[in-house]
Amino acid sequence: MSLSKEQCAAYAAKKLLDDAGLTTPLPTNDHGDADADLSDVTHVVSQALLTSPSPPHKDFQYIPPHSRPFTAEELRRGRDCINRQTYVHAVVEHRAGATTGTVTDVAVAHIFSVDPANFTHPKESFQYSLGDTRWGESNVFCRCLLLGQNGNPVYCGHKRTGCKGLKYCSARSLAILPALKLDSLGEAKKEIFLKTLAFYCTLMEKGCAFDVCADGEDITTGGLTGDEPESDSESDGESETEMTGTTVVKDCRRKKPTGSVCKGKLELRCDEYGRSLIQCRFRTRTDKAHLILRTLDEFDIPYLRALLENDSGTIHELEELARQFGYGPRAPCSFTASPSAQKEFCPYWHRSEGGNLARGTLRRPKNDCDARFDIYTPYDLDDCPKIVVICRNPHSHVNPHPVKTPPPLLEIFRGLLLELDWRLADMTPRKLMVDSGFMSNFRRALGWKRPFDPTLAALHPSLGNLDHVRRYIDELRHVLFPEGTGFDGAQLLAAQHRELPEDEQYVRCAETHTIEDGKTFNLVICMLKSMSRFLMRAKTLSLDTAFRRLAGKWQEFEMETWELMHMKSVVGTRAFTTSQSAEAHLILFTRIFEIAAADTGIPCRFRHIHGEGFELWITDAHKGQALGAGMFCKRLSATLGDVYCPMEPSKLLRLLDPYEHLRRFLRFCTVHLKRNINELKPYTTQKVRNAMLSLSSSQPHPDLEGAFTVIESGGRKAKAWLKDKRIGSKFALAAIYQPASLIPLELWKSAPSTTNGNEQAHRNINRDGVNLTILGGIMRGMQYDARAMEALQLHSAQGIYSNAVPPPTKGRKNQQMDRYTPLNTMRLQILHVSFHLIQCFEVFTRYFSPPLAPSSIHSADEPLAFWYSEHLQYEKQQSAMQLEPFVGHAEHFPYNSVMFDNCGEPGDGYGYSFDPQSFEMPVDDSVSYLHFSQAEYRLPPYPTVPFKHHNE
Repeated sequence: MSLSKEQCAAYAAKKLLDDAGLTTPLPTNDHGDADADLSDVTHVVSQALLTSPSPPHKDFQYIPPHSRPFTAEELRRGRDCINRQTYVHAVVEHRAGATTGTVTDVAVAHIFSVDPANFTHPKESFQYSLGDTRWGESNVFCRCLLLGQNGNPVYCGHKRTGCKGLKYCSARSLAILPALKLDSLGEAKKEIFLKTLAFYCTLMEKGCAFDVCADGEDITTGGLTGDEPESDSESDGESETEMTGTTVVKDCRRKKPTGSVCKGKLELRCDEYGRSLIQCRFRTRTDKAHLILRTLDEFDIPYLRALLENDSGTIHELEELARQFGYGPRAPCSFTASPSAQKEFCPYWHRSEGGNLARGTLRRPKNDCDARFDIYTPYDLDDCPKIVVICRNPHSHVNPHPVKTPPPLLEIFRGLLLELDWRLADMTPRKLMVDSGFMSNFRRALGWKRPFDPTLAALHPSLGNLDHVRRYIDELRHVLFPEGTGFDGAQLLAAQHRELPEDEQYVRCAETHTIEDGKTFNLVICMLKSMSRFLMRAKTLSLDTAFRRLAGKWQEFEMETWELMHMKSVVGTRAFTTSQSAEAHLILFTRIFEIAAADTGIPCRFRHIHGEGFELWITDAHKGQALGAGMFCKRLSATLGDVYCPMEPSKLLRLLDPYEHLRRFLRFCTVHLKRNINELKPYTTQKVRNAMLSLSSSQPHPDLEGAFTVIESGGRKAKAWLKDKRIGSKFALAAIYQPASLIPLELWKSAPSTTNGNEQAHRNINRDGVNLTILGGIMRGMQYDARAMEALQLHSAQGIYSNAVPPPTKGRKNQQMDRYTPLNTMRLQILHVSFHLIQCFEVFTRYFSPPLAPSSIHSADEPLAFWYSEHLQYEKQQSAMQLEPFVGHAEHFPYNSVMFDNCGEPGDGYGYSFDPQSFEMPVDDSVSYLHFSQAEYRLPPYPTVPFKHHNE
């Protein structure tokens, strides 16, 4: 049975909708009910049409409906009439927040629904740039298209404008030849050619780039000049253009050079091996600061040489060949940009008719596009929430790239950025994409259901440009932080915190101080009132400065203590400074304890001065920090009067110099000391380094002068190290050797020997971000310190530790031993030599005497003993070594022996074993060892620095 026309139409419509996923599967029979099919189609279409505003984030995916021509009945009623002079031929109705004639002399009316409460004009979302032929009038009617709630036309504002078209490159050609399809070899040649051209253009833009003023030298060479063009956009001079055939134009937004940059010509030369290189002609053997580039293997050397030497014949031949294949500086350029884009030059370089190589200039032809727009906007949007845009004539250019973010979508993006609050201070596009809080809100705004996170382009394609995103971030950052994120912003934040309640004040000062020679430094001190209480009731403080967390010249200073009641490391104050001098530290300590005293009512007191207060400070070997602490103590004791020192009753406290104060309360971190000593390993012997380590002790040295003699004889580096500890830093020896200090032995032993608490505090806060601005560092530090204080308060009030198990002192020691275990295991693995490796034979044949006779007792020679002690950190005396013969291969043998199959005569094997009785390992308090119930030894590995045989 054949279907009627109605049934065929309904069936076809239903099939189209089904292909789009909008209907249920079609019936399997060929006989359909036309009314049922038509009802299904009507239902699906009504469901598909949006009757309410859709989420704005869907706008960029929005496909506008086709224009609908007026029916005969609508024409009879005059629905196509805008006013007595204007008629339209078709109409398109857009939903709220939508972002969108193809025939000449045909007018199409686009009706946009808007939200009166949050009004944004639809034309602001057009990717086309409007502006040519502006004209308008007021109080006009749009008759049948814009009606009020009572059905009558409403008063509108009418504006007429045109499309501004596009900006084109000056190397544009109206007749662009189709690009030829290149094979793989041709594509490789194209890549090499374009890479060489880009490299040459970069050389012409940058030049030698040697800044004489930065190196502190006088400009005496003929190629160095301080005369620069007055305008940033002018060329580098006609003489240079004639010499190189290249015109370098500079964007007006680019930073102007210093005026002392080398202007030497770059030349292509060959070294003694025939390899090509590029260097400035002013580079000599005595002046090696000028440019030289040696890695040129990836470039087309003949073309590069022709460009540098301005060989017009070779240049024309190579570039003309490239033009025939559709690339190169002589090929037509198809680059376009929106008229609103702030671009002056084409990103590509082109060869002009005169043979000059330069970047193309972007130009916009006047009245290039014939598209015209009439925009009708009601004055009362509450009565008529619609806007009509009438477009006449098609555009005469390609569609512009969607580089402009529509305002409705931009408001969503800005709202998400504002929710970041203080985190916006150091936000970048990359950090934005990995910020869990932002991404959670972003997914919610998009209604994102996929397992992977969306990119910013999911909101609008323009946000795929990270520089575009960075500009929006910078705009909002300036709104939230009007003084910027530098020191000015920190000063503004300090002023704002002074208005807060006392318990919420964190940024206590942001000041600039003048120190020696008129130099100035910036200082920012951050501490909560609760932090002041912990600081002032501490007995031992650990001081350290970190350099990673802040960018530029800023350093972060912390004062940390171990809170015994909470069994937790507590940061008492956090400061940021730009100077590490002693005078800067004196100001730093003075301001910190002034603020802490004001918070707690407790003045700063030291045990050796006041009989109570701070007993011991632990620092690294920084001289400025230590001397600043001594100067601070001298200032505290200046007003005491005739009070004698209890440790040296013959001396008045007010007459003690800073170094004498340091002998009474300062101690150096042993970890820093050992690390600095280990850095001397390439320049000293193990014996000398052991003598250095022996000075770090709480017990009297059995032969102090002998240790000094060993160190002095250890070379120039060792001698300088000892001189610094005894003379250069007058407090250093007393800070590592307790008998030389005046700190009581009990206080010396009870206090921590390292600044590991500070290092752990730095590590914890560095997890929140590094390389931050000063304002970002303050903000993140504030959040971190607030969490730390809240955890301590929770423990005090509820007994809840921050960890599952309270960390008692024994537990801390167990953790220290756990950290030592991998290190010692690694040492034992290093000492192990597998008997399956041929290297074992090389060790014995190279560093031992000629083959040892069986069943004889031998002693390890001195180089071997010294080499062995390199890894065990102590001097090993000569030990007896027994050579025991055995036959064949042995799979199992005592742990204290190592088997070699290729020593001596073929077929014979020898097992070397150390006598455990004569191989006792001395243990001191500065080295950690693993102990076994049975002695186990392995032969040492290869030495890092080969030593000579003892017979040589």
